[in-house]
Amino acid sequence: MKYYLSVDAGTSIIKTVLFNKNFDLIFISSVKNKVITDEYGKSEIEMNKFWSLTSKCIKSCILHSKVNPLNIDAVGITGNMVGAWPIDNANKPLRNAILWNDTRSEKVFNYLKKRNKKIFENIFSISGSVVQYGCTLPIVKWLEINEKNVLKKIKYFLTCKDWIRFKLTNNIYNDLTERSVSPGDIKKISFSLKILNLLQLNSKYLKKFPEARHSYEIGGYVTNNASKQTGLEVGTPVAIGAGDVPSTAIGLGAIKKGMCSSIVGTTCHNFYVSDKPFFKPKNSGLLFYSPNKQWLRTMINVAGTTNFDWVVKNFYKEKSLGNLNFLSKIEKKFQNYDINNNNIIFLPYFNYGGTISPFFNLNAKAEIFGLLPHNDRDDILYASYQGLCLSIRDCYEALNIKVKSLSLSGGASKSKIFPQILSDVLGIKIIIPYGEEFGARGAAYLASVAIKKFKNLNQVANKNKKIKKIFSPNLKNKNYYFNKYQKYLKLRQNLANLW
Repeated sequence: MKYYLSVDAGTSIIKTVLFNKNFDLIFISSVKNKVITDEYGKSEIEMNKFWSLTSKCIKSCILHSKVNPLNIDAVGITGNMVGAWPIDNANKPLRNAILWNDTRSEKVFNYLKKRNKKIFENIFSISGSVVQYGCTLPIVKWLEINEKNVLKKIKYFLTCKDWIRFKLTNNIYNDLTERSVSPGDIKKISFSLKILNLLQLNSKYLKKFPEARHSYEIGGYVTNNASKQTGLEVGTPVAIGAGDVPSTAIGLGAIKKGMCSSIVGTTCHNFYVSDKPFFKPKNSGLLFYSPNKQWLRTMINVAGTTNFDWVVKNFYKEKSLGNLNFLSKIEKKFQNYDINNNNIIFLPYFNYGGTISPFFNLNAKAEIFGLLPHNDRDDILYASYQGLCLSIRDCYEALNIKVKSLSLSGGASKSKIFPQILSDVLGIKIIIPYGEEFGARGAAYLASVAIKKFKNLNQVANKNKKIKKIFSPNLKNKNYYFNKYQKYLKLRQNLANLW
């Protein structure tokens, strides 16, 4: 039996996933990675420690799966996107990696906005995305102001998966899915001199970025040193790979124009597959380039299932810290829940950075509205599920497209009640695809194309697309959710100025 090994490096958890030739999950290893934060918006990772954890995670997966490394055909890589992972002329880290959720460049934008009040709008018109403080080019600007001596010594800016690939192969590349959200020109899938000018950055910094290749190309082969550290066989091909959002879309089989999919985990990504760049609605959401030569118009709520976690943490004191099945147990009693007694509206913008979809307001906050004396903690928890589903409807309606069905993945897809609530709120079928670890699966798909096992991504995705379960809307709840959605919209619109 032949296998694919994928590395999926999240912000705080690194996973190594082993798939067989049919892309069935055989074994998974994971390790927590410490993120260094402070009250000023810092979010960093020590790069050498990160690689040490990653290499040990790979070795653990191979060892405990008892798979012969000779039978691993290729390695796929995906990881958290953008940020800055700087290396010097000796290809060693110059400082800690700065992650996508670092917000210290906010002060840079506050300064730039004094000269150009429409800087966010100007960047969106080129990139199709609301620029995030942790994107690569804003970080370069922050380094220019705060760490000029470090910036001078930087040979290359890498991203998370680029660093992993370099440590495995000793080759240095970027990939096109990350280049376009640096932010860059999403139409040309490259850097934009206009955006550099908007950020008051010299074009000389472009020399600090390595060659960008397609995600489905081979990025190199496992070296002797990497083999000793990971247990992988010397010479095993390593694919270029893609960022976590495009990789997950590919793993889900979202490769056809018009397909819609929501990935609901810690964050909530709602995307639409397009054959060309899709800029509507203006100044909202993100636009990713997919390795399938398509674009993913993405409406994101940074707070996903964290809304449920907060309610449980603060209202269910009997929850034991180690009981991962606690929420599942609560959901059982909701299966015959009477929604007509619950008029609470929960706005799920539960984070410090507001929201960029389906509207742009960095001050937006979570709200619990409409409490009555008969309401209890179960009502609040159920309303948080509804609120997240209503926000998903809000995101898709902002795209002004016809959603016929929706593929759902992430932690929420395993919920006993969330998929049905979402189906009722949207009034469409919710499809739960067969499988798990779709980001890693997408990386394995890309690796299989890189080594010519499949001609292209369409072939591999279509061959391995399976459905686990389908949820259909309960028509009895149609009027309830129509009315609740109208109230939801009015509430978040009227709060815009108060936030």
